Amino acid sequence: MDVLTQIRKPVEREMKDFESLFGITLQHQNPLLMIALRHVLSRKGKLMRPILTLLAAKKYGEINDSVLHAAVSLEMLHTASLVHDDVVDESGVRRGQSSVNALLDNKAAVLVGDYLLSTALKHAAMAGDLRVVGLVARLGQTLSDGELQQLSNVKSDEISENQYFNVIRRKTASLFAVCAEVGALLSGASEDEIRRLGEFGTYVGICFQIRDDVFDYYDAEVGKPTGNDMKEGKLTLP
Repeated sequence: MDVLTQIRKPVEREMKDFESLFGITLQHQNPLLMIALRHVLSRKGKLMRPILTLLAAKKYGEINDSVLHAAVSLEMLHTASLVHDDVVDESGVRRGQSSVNALLDNKAAVLVGDYLLSTALKHAAMAGDLRVVGLVARLGQTLSDGELQQLSNVKSDEISENQYFNVIRRKTASLFAVCAEVGALLSGASEDEIRRLGEFGTYVGICFQIRDDVFDYYDAEVGKPTGNDMKEGKLTLP
């Protein structure tokens, strides 16, 4: 049994409910949009972020429909950011498969990302707690801020380690933090417990991004294109 399977085990049944709701959400009658949504669904990753949300919720209470809608909202926001990032980075591959912009084109990919973002906000509202809507909305701002900071550092030979960590806290760790916070919040955790879960999520996200940046220097197949950071002038910790 691998590590992720062990981590997921306490919420295995609830993750099936999440995946069912997530799949239903990625349905549409528009033929072009349906092509893109099916493609997004076929290349879903390890779902670490919704796992974190459900684990945080189960630590303090039950995983109910509100938690599932919040988890879908956060995964949709994450997916929307990936679709838009691939357009910005001119990347033709995501998780070992064609990106949405490679499958269709940049114009369609931007619109698909917008649709996913709107769907994220819809499910945030369906969680039934206005605090969740506020967290998801602010998270969208933070993710964009992180990406813009990274763009401003492109080609720079003066970026510091501190600047690097400021970027990854915004563009990666903030999402993990909010996933943990929302799960705890919807299960009735105290403000201190929510804060501490958020800190835990932040550190998980930082570790995740450093590992991802290390992978950019691998020659072996790691499920993503390698060498892109160097080509694009992005100075990362490695």
